[in-house]
Amino acid sequence: MARKIRAKLVLQLRAEGLSGRAIAASQGMSRKSITAVLEAADAAGVVWDDIADSSDREVYVRLFAGRGEHQSVFAQPDWDQVHREMARVGVTLKLLHGEYVDSCSAAGEPMVGYDRFCRTYQRHVLVTGAASPVGQQRQPVTR
Repeated sequence: MARKIRAKLVLQLRAEGLSGRAIAASQGMSRKSITAVLEAADAAGVVWDDIADSSDREVYVRLFAGRGEHQSVFAQPDWDQVHREMARVGVTLKLLHGEYVDSCSAAGEPMVGYDRFCRTYQRHVLVTGAASPVGQQRQPVTR
């Protein structure tokens, strides 16, 4: 996931009287990023008082609507279900990808390749903090 500019902080510091150059230097941000925030705020007519009570995310979305959002064109499996299946004895990502391919083919949906399937599953585990179910008995595969 790409890092987002801390737009709320930039607008707060500008309201406190700092220049774009001073904000960039004090926060370790690029001047280009600071300029992007200030220009977006000016274009939208947004000042600190308008967003002081908003969250960082709300400010970013208000200034940069749609940026950073990505919707895959490929059918997505239920990653929580994939993770539960991985806890079973004998289940592999290769096996689950094969089942995913079969279901996509039957539904006529576009599917991701095995490498992307594995990377996306890995990202799901990292982002959700999912861990192997500890203390649970592994169920034998009945396929």
